[in-house]
Amino acid sequence: MIKNVAFLSATVAMLILSGCSSKEPAIDATANGNGTSVGTANANTNGTTGTDSGAVIAPITNANANDAGAAGANGANGSDGQLVSILFDYDKFDIRENMQDSMAKDALLVKGKTFKLEGNCDEFGSDEYNYALGLKRTNAVKSALVNSGVNADSITMVSFGEGNPVCLEKTQECWAKNRRVDFKLP
Repeated sequence: MIKNVAFLSATVAMLILSGCSSKEPAIDATANGNGTSVGTANANTNGTTGTDSGAVIAPITNANANDAGAAGANGANGSDGQLVSILFDYDKFDIRENMQDSMAKDALLVKGKTFKLEGNCDEFGSDEYNYALGLKRTNAVKSALVNSGVNADSITMVSFGEGNPVCLEKTQECWAKNRRVDFKLP
């Protein structure tokens, strides 16, 4: 009986800990074609966060990949009036300092409009963890927009978790593109 309890406890502990890895992902050093690894820059965060219980969690489907991140994740800088996706650091949901100008431009572009925020993650972590992280990212962006004067009632949110990638390569640069919040106008 004691062996069964110990085994059950160990199994539960392993299941709980297996979904919340804090390890950085391995990088395929040859994926960028020249045999060198792709690095990332660490950015400061300003601690912008938010909460909202009106968000939706979308199921993971590969069909979402074709409709992903139209403006920002593909490299648009927003200077021509396009909305820019807000990018996030690995396993973070604070808005990066280098995204503040993009947030300000996006806030001006969506003021007075109804739109959707779509939270996205890279492929690391469990489905449940990534859905929650995508939701935290949309909440952070929504909070920043509301602080900029955007009407909170005009914003809907959805989390795709890892199910809506814009890049499928196994590189740090590619994964960084998938850690984002997209703006979708009707």
